[in-house]
Amino acid sequence: MSESVAVLGAGNMGTALAQVIAANGHHVRLWSIEHDVLEEVRDKHLNTRYLEDIPLNDRIEAVWEMSAAVEDARLIILSVPSQVVRAVAADLAGAIKPGQLVLNVGKGLEAGSHRRMSEVIAAELPDGCAPFVGSMGGPAIAIEMARGQPMAVIIGLPGADERAACQSILQNNHLKVQATPDVTGLELCSTLKNVYAIALGVADGLQLGTNTKAFLATVAIEEMCEIATRLGGQRETVFGLAGLGDLLTTGFSPHSRNRTLGEHLGKATDWQRFLRTNTVEGVTACRSIAELAGDTDRLPLLALLNEILFAEAPAPATIRRFLESFSYA
Repeated sequence: MSESVAVLGAGNMGTALAQVIAANGHHVRLWSIEHDVLEEVRDKHLNTRYLEDIPLNDRIEAVWEMSAAVEDARLIILSVPSQVVRAVAADLAGAIKPGQLVLNVGKGLEAGSHRRMSEVIAAELPDGCAPFVGSMGGPAIAIEMARGQPMAVIIGLPGADERAACQSILQNNHLKVQATPDVTGLELCSTLKNVYAIALGVADGLQLGTNTKAFLATVAIEEMCEIATRLGGQRETVFGLAGLGDLLTTGFSPHSRNRTLGEHLGKATDWQRFLRTNTVEGVTACRSIAELAGDTDRLPLLALLNEILFAEAPAPATIRRFLESFSYA
């Protein structure tokens, strides 16, 4: 059955999801504050700023008013940076209707409050909307999704019916969609993988080799599990698509900004310059996670990253010291 879907945010992931959903036979209304992007979508069925020269499906309609985008939508997807999620949700509050599903695909915590994205969205929407708000996680490089390369993601929503409805809209023969009620674990993993990808990038910058990087990835997963379960998530979520799967993509892909920042740190180049010109969610998330997790005695890699990012500890010497002193005893 064909549904109406709203995608708020016409960046790379928002446009890629719009492409997938439209190809599945649904009508997609794509909204953005970037009017030139919307004009190109409308006039040329392209979004060259974010998805190169991929022709967009005719079922994708560019719209300039959020209220028009979400009107009669079964599913509303928020695909905007974490720092503007609250503002977008506040605008959405005046247009959303009871029972409409809201799926956040941005990854991170709100600066200051350290709230997860579904919590931020639910706080801005009318009473009764929270059970219909969830998030997407897992290894998802937008350009590969838009090209139809085989992949899998995971969605988290509180209710089984809501999860099934969302799966039916998104899933097809190349995009597989797992579902979980563990929204907390999914969103924590989506945040944590950005943090630990920085450490894997440091190993790349130091050219420490595959063995070292695999060791650090294993330590990262162990710490992700410790943090997620402390904060209410489930262990199995960490070892699935949202945790392990996404860490592999973010920590090993040359396209990952978090990994690339770590590489700059490892090479002792001007990583602050890279940070000024790129959105790197793992940096602010690192401090937030450390504050939420509390005691870091069992989180030595997280503690190390905080030293490097916020106490000006030199990354090459700090990571080498960590590797030399680490012990399983």
